[in-house]
Amino acid sequence: MIGRYLLKPLNSPMTSDSTDIARCSAIHRSIIERCVNDGLPMRSNSRMKLLLENIKYVFAYLVCFCQRSEMERAIIFLQNETDLELAQLLRMNFQVVHQELLLYLSTHYNQVFNGLRHLSTYDHNYTGPKDIKTSEQMADYLQPRLLGVIAFFDFQLLNASTPLSDKKLTMESLTAIIKLMGKKHIGTIRHKVIGTLRIGLQFTDREFIEIICRAWNCFVKSLELSFLGQMMSQIIATLLPLLEHLPKQVAEIINFIIVDNRSALKDRFHEIYFLPDIPELADANAVLKKYTEIGPSSQSDFGTKLKHTIKGVQHESADIRIHALSQLRTLLQQEKDVLYDYIIGNKKITIIILLKSCRDSNVKAQGLIAECIGELGAIDPGRLEFMTNNPKEERAKFHSGIGDDSFAVGLINEVVKAFLAAQESRIQDCAAYALQELLKIYHISEASDSDKTSGRLWDRFPEHAQQILVPLLSSKYIVNKKSDFSQLTKPIYYSSERTRKFEDWVHTWTSYLSSKVKNEKAFEVFRACGALIKHVVGVALYILPYVVLEVVVDGSEEDKKEISEEIKEVLNRTRKTDNKDRPISHSHHLSAQTVFSVLDYLVKWKRFQAQRAPVSYPGREKPSYLTEPRYVAVTRFLETTPQDLLADACHSCKAYTRALMHLEQLLSSKGQNIQDHLDFMQKLYVDMDEPDGVYGVASIRQAQPTVMEEILAHESLGQHHDSQACYEKAIQSEADDVTYHQGLLKSLLEIGQETQALLHATGAITERREWGPQLSSYMVEAAWKLGDWHKLETFLESNKSTRGWPFGIGRILIAAKNKKEGQFFEQLNTVRCEQIGPLSAASMESGSYLRGYEYIVRLHMLNEIEENCRVLLGIRNNPDDDSERKSTMDQLLQQWETRFETVQCSFRTQEPLLTLRRTLFTLVQRLTDLDLDQEIGRWWLSSARIARKAGYLQTAYSFLLQAADYNLPEFVLEKAKYLRHKGELDQALKYLERGMESNFGSMQQLLADTSENAKVKRKHYAQALLLQSRFSEETSCLESNEILKLYRKVINVNHDWEDGHFYMGKYYDKIITTLLEDKHDKERPNPSKQWEVVPFVVKHFGLSLKYGNQYIYQSLPRLLSLWLDYGASVVEAEKKERARQPQGTQPSQKLSNMKKSLSDLNENISKMGRTLAPYQLFTAFSQLISRICHIEPEVFQKLKELIAKIFVSFPQQSIWMMMAISKSSYRVRKQRCEDIFATVKMIDPNQNKFIHDATKLTERLLELCEKDIKGTYTLSITNHFRPLKRLLEDKDFGPILLPLQSAMRVTLPSTPGSHVDHNPFPTDLVFLQSFEEGIEVLPSLQRPKKITMNGSDGRMYTMLCKPKDDLRKDCRLMEFNALVNKFLSKNPEARKRDLHIRTYSVVPLNEYCGLLEWVNNTQGLRNILLRMYKERGIYFSGKELQTMTPKQDCPLELKKKIFKERFLSKHPPVFKEWFLQTFPDPTSWYNARLAYARTSAVMCMVGYVLGLGDRHGENILFDSTCGDCIHVDFNCLFNRGETFDWPEKVPFRLTQNLVDALGPLGIEGIFRRSCEVTLRVMRDQMDPLMSVLRTFIHDPLVEWRRKTKAQKTETELAQGEIHNDQALVHVQNIESRLKGIRRGTMQKPRSVALSVEGHVNYLLQEATSLDNLCQMYVGWAAYL
Repeated sequence: MIGRYLLKPLNSPMTSDSTDIARCSAIHRSIIERCVNDGLPMRSNSRMKLLLENIKYVFAYLVCFCQRSEMERAIIFLQNETDLELAQLLRMNFQVVHQELLLYLSTHYNQVFNGLRHLSTYDHNYTGPKDIKTSEQMADYLQPRLLGVIAFFDFQLLNASTPLSDKKLTMESLTAIIKLMGKKHIGTIRHKVIGTLRIGLQFTDREFIEIICRAWNCFVKSLELSFLGQMMSQIIATLLPLLEHLPKQVAEIINFIIVDNRSALKDRFHEIYFLPDIPELADANAVLKKYTEIGPSSQSDFGTKLKHTIKGVQHESADIRIHALSQLRTLLQQEKDVLYDYIIGNKKITIIILLKSCRDSNVKAQGLIAECIGELGAIDPGRLEFMTNNPKEERAKFHSGIGDDSFAVGLINEVVKAFLAAQESRIQDCAAYALQELLKIYHISEASDSDKTSGRLWDRFPEHAQQILVPLLSSKYIVNKKSDFSQLTKPIYYSSERTRKFEDWVHTWTSYLSSKVKNEKAFEVFRACGALIKHVVGVALYILPYVVLEVVVDGSEEDKKEISEEIKEVLNRTRKTDNKDRPISHSHHLSAQTVFSVLDYLVKWKRFQAQRAPVSYPGREKPSYLTEPRYVAVTRFLETTPQDLLADACHSCKAYTRALMHLEQLLSSKGQNIQDHLDFMQKLYVDMDEPDGVYGVASIRQAQPTVMEEILAHESLGQHHDSQACYEKAIQSEADDVTYHQGLLKSLLEIGQETQALLHATGAITERREWGPQLSSYMVEAAWKLGDWHKLETFLESNKSTRGWPFGIGRILIAAKNKKEGQFFEQLNTVRCEQIGPLSAASMESGSYLRGYEYIVRLHMLNEIEENCRVLLGIRNNPDDDSERKSTMDQLLQQWETRFETVQCSFRTQEPLLTLRRTLFTLVQRLTDLDLDQEIGRWWLSSARIARKAGYLQTAYSFLLQAADYNLPEFVLEKAKYLRHKGELDQALKYLERGMESNFGSMQQLLADTSENAKVKRKHYAQALLLQSRFSEETSCLESNEILKLYRKVINVNHDWEDGHFYMGKYYDKIITTLLEDKHDKERPNPSKQWEVVPFVVKHFGLSLKYGNQYIYQSLPRLLSLWLDYGASVVEAEKKERARQPQGTQPSQKLSNMKKSLSDLNENISKMGRTLAPYQLFTAFSQLISRICHIEPEVFQKLKELIAKIFVSFPQQSIWMMMAISKSSYRVRKQRCEDIFATVKMIDPNQNKFIHDATKLTERLLELCEKDIKGTYTLSITNHFRPLKRLLEDKDFGPILLPLQSAMRVTLPSTPGSHVDHNPFPTDLVFLQSFEEGIEVLPSLQRPKKITMNGSDGRMYTMLCKPKDDLRKDCRLMEFNALVNKFLSKNPEARKRDLHIRTYSVVPLNEYCGLLEWVNNTQGLRNILLRMYKERGIYFSGKELQTMTPKQDCPLELKKKIFKERFLSKHPPVFKEWFLQTFPDPTSWYNARLAYARTSAVMCMVGYVLGLGDRHGENILFDSTCGDCIHVDFNCLFNRGETFDWPEKVPFRLTQNLVDALGPLGIEGIFRRSCEVTLRVMRDQMDPLMSVLRTFIHDPLVEWRRKTKAQKTETELAQGEIHNDQALVHVQNIESRLKGIRRGTMQKPRSVALSVEGHVNYLLQEATSLDNLCQMYVGWAAYL
């Protein structure tokens, strides 16, 4: 009976719905036929099992296709057959029943609704209305099951066996579900729905496309506008492919988003930059244009576009990323001029984001990234604002294990990213499962009033992540498949074809190790991610270090051994691929970097344990963490990976800084001799292009260098002819070693001898055919550099499968030569993608830009190849596309010139670019009728110039030989400079004179010619004349009048050139200092002889400033000094004459001449004050105000006018420099300051209130400085300094600039010319708003106060109010240091090394108090060392140290013995560990140590010259963001330390910790060279530097005044400008030290002037001498 009942509806004729239920009918018929089969008993177990398994299908069929009565009878049958109630039957597969039922929602809405309502009565978890009647109620009921339903629909759509008709039904029903769920619920699962809708895009059936289009339309209109805005770009990008099939329907969706909802979504329209320009989208495009290009909130500027596009590059959606990268490429192509302005203006370019994107798995995206990097060019790393190291942030980001809350948040955020980025629903489901499980494991849920702990982590997720997590709090995803590792071969890496692929190896190794984890929670965490990491390598890489840590600390010895062997396998395979003919593979790069990251994590974990361990005070015992089992386990494990293996593998990956770090760790272990590893260290420094390091290695080498060692030294110095000779010698002795042949070929190519290289390589291969693969790359490179296209094609033909950079370039050029556009772009893309592999590996650590710079240069070169071929050969990617850029050759050359200016200024970077350009233009000349000889010749000259400046004279000569063929007028200049650089000055002068005759002809004809070519020629002629003048001056081959005539010729030829005027003025100045000295005082010129010459110096220096600012810091201070000193000398001469002659006598002719000369000078200065821009005069403001007590009335009048002009132009900056004078104890100084203020008020009455406000603020700050409340270390603005608070709260109080260094420093124009309208303070000025309430009183002797100011920019700035200290000294020293920085930045050798002094703002408020800018992110040397010693159980109290110290009068030998045995032996060097702790990333570690070595060296030299003492550990700070050394407290100047009770014996601090932190080379190499360069620059710029220090003579310090006060009369004190003899002695001593006169002090006699190298050597010996260090005061801590 049951059989007949069930068979009847199934066998009845098909209804109109028959196509919808075909699949269902077939299944049901099969089931019931088996149920009534005579072969089965009525209550058969098989029949019951069959019914139970298929109840989901039966119930869905009954609900949708049966009448109520039939359904009831069928249910009774089912219950009887199974002995189960219907509720029990359905609950067995409750979710699946819902899923099957919802498949028919689109065709049987009411039946499905009723069926679901029926099901709700069986759901014990449902708490809504018992009888669901509305769609809203039904949506609430379905919401918890919705994710499961969507996952089921995904399966239906992806299952190949599902008929297309069923898939259409599925998509229609999805549309119905979206409608049913409505805005309230669909938003929470919007990402999952998009994943399902995206599956539908795979189908090409027209009807299906229409269905999917309707589904998208429904989905978009069902989203809340806030969600629609977030997903707008992703939705539109996903829909674009449908435009081809259904433009009208898709346009309707897009118009709904953009046109209909423009008011709500307009702020996100900048994300939509990829809409095609088709009629259907005309309205949408018009709206987009309106809101993104017009109006005050225009987003059309380059910076905004760049920012928006870069944001798109980081999007989770691959579609958006590709559109964004395409847009970025177009933007960079079209906005080149703006881009270069950005770069040259040191604006931040977010190229690091592009580098991080290199790991994109999408091949198309990788190609676009490579193109974008090429368009940007190889920007000099020094021009980019990289994120600096932040130790606090690094520690906060570090997760010590899976129990760390931050780890949980980080991992979940990483999985959320994977969820959003998933292109397949399967991956999205794996991510959803991982999130679901992680939320459970970490007990994360939305915060509630009843359970605060569960919401603790919830609030740490961003809002968009929370929205994704909400539905997963109640989801029920399960994973059935378990991994089986029984057949896995170990080591896993490269054990099978599958694990050769990086992604497969990472997930296999991570999954395998996860199975070994014993910690239950950790195991669950890793298991939750197990399914996902097979698809998303990013998540695998995220958890891998933590998995390794868990196995290392808890696993068996066998497990640990397996990890160690796996690491060694990766490193060994990486090491073996290091040769030129077989470049390291993409997989090896990434795998090695993964291993490095794992090991880095373990090292950081160890340091974290040490840093968080409590320090036992006084700390004599061994710290407890050293014996903790987990710590011991990690330590032992790390020891299993040999440091030399790591260093070799890093070298193979071109991770040179990491290789050096591992090498140094190897050297610090016991039993290692540095001499055994010098070869490798030298090779590393060569590869890092660090000649100072190579020099250092050579300095400490004890054995006679081998041929290879000599070769490396020659190569690092660019001495390729010498290295060539060494290679030839090596080949003679070891003819079978191919590496020598490779080296020789490399040297030949470096010096441009490509023909010789080809001949040698051909000969070598003829003799030894097996060397072909090793030498072929050099032959290919030589062929394309020569432009020998026939040979190039032959070589490429015989090496078809060989990959590598030279081959890639060769194939691209051959394709261009043959005009094969398809092949050209195919090869170009291939070579671009080859560079992405190493870049993606580099991007896995910070410092990626520096490490990957070589590959960025290559992408830069590929871009230039493409541009050249597009512009000059007409090779275009889309010949029919009119939108492609159209450029002329002149535009191309201009762009190339600008790009060249932005690259790193090194021979290694610039020369390959120039070589390629010459090759390209040679090819163009061959294929077209263009004459490009001049450009090619200029590039040869550029190569010669770069080589010369780098000191590669042999290479420079080779390039000059090539350039000689092109007959360029500039050639003469470059050849002469080369000869001078070589030391052949006479030859240079003769060559220059001959060359000028032959190249420039008659001067009169040249001046008469007004053509553009003649103008350029005149410029070159002027340059040649100037060189001739300078060479003549240097050789002293002509008398002074003849040399002056030469300089005048320069000015006649090019009157508007600042160089001509500057050197003319400089030569006149030389005449003053050398020919007109005073007979009685050799140090000072004779004023009576100066009157004829001084006006010429002032005139020409003034004219040089009119035409540019290149020499402003040399010319302006000197010009002013001459004028002011001459004015004073006239008064002095008049006094002397008056004293000698009776009253009423006429002045002598000499005095009259001097007075007239002074009058002319005053007029000249007055004219110059009107001509020069105020910002130019401001650079000498401190010098001007130091002389306001000038005794000559007319001079003071002009001085007052100058100062007033500057003040009116820059009142905010000037007032802080004037305040100390306004509060001076010298009556005349104070009065003269008031006179200047009065003049300022006359010029600009508005300044009256400003000066009044500033004076009031200064008085309040002085009160704050001087107030001393005993016994307290915290003060309050409100309680203790209420007048200051009231002053700032006063509404009438005007804005006062915060005296920050950044706001007070003048920025000069970057191009020649006067630039009258230039803004010298381009950054936004920050004004004082208020003070923070709390004031900290520091516990030092003067009890300075640390105050925090609130700026108008919303940020807080800290300053130090220092009482009882004459900060004018510090202020002058900062000016001196700033000037040293200017000269260091202009010197090529110093600039190359980035030598500089860290300065900060110093503002004296009077002669006893002032403000100091607080230097953030710094730690004192003493604090660093004491903390590190305590961590090691080493600590001595002050009393203990005093008792250990010998008495001052003890014999030197005893002091030395005690110092060695009691102090040095108990304080081993530890400072180098601070760099490893603070800068854990290898690149940042190396750069920090480099910065430390160089900034320390600069400050050692500057400190020595100034006689700076008291350099104890609290006065030397280190910046934890970059490693810079910063000196503070310049109280002990002018060798005052030698007068202490324990006289200072060393010229500067260079104790054992400071030396050890420099690395294995110590003071050799980088440090010594930096000292030499600094001292040389200071010697060269002695005059302008001394002009700053001479202000001390006229503005004596309080400490000097105290010593001489008894001797002074009231008249002298009142006079103001005092010629202080003590200051004069100190200044003269400094001048002596600058000249190389050793220890120019009164205690030690002067020596003969030393060379720079000899002087530095003497100082380093003195600073590190134990004889000196053991005599230092114990508080100075010479043992640290």
